[in-house]
Amino acid sequence: MAKSAKALIIIEARQRIMRSLEIVYPSGLRMKSLFLTVYTVDAMYDFSLFKKDIAYLAAKRYIQFVDDAIGGMSDIEQKVVKLTAEGLEIAQDTIDDPALEI
Repeated sequence: MAKSAKALIIIEARQRIMRSLEIVYPSGLRMKSLFLTVYTVDAMYDFSLFKKDIAYLAAKRYIQFVDDAIGGMSDIEQKVVKLTAEGLEIAQDTIDDPALEI
């Protein structure tokens, strides 16, 4: 079944997030820096969409907030996020997630 244009845009944004985190693995990135990696490719992508994508990836346990273990940052833009081991496998295409495939 063909995916809609909107679905493809969401998938591409989530893939960019995962690839950006893969590059710095096992370290993480501040949310603002991570957002800018996607925004520079698609200027129509806004922070509210980014937060939805982050929520999806966190719910799937592909990413985690590093600073939550020490109390967390109150400002979402300053939070640090990194790939989990399963997230790394998804980013490297070792395992598949149909919701992230084009």
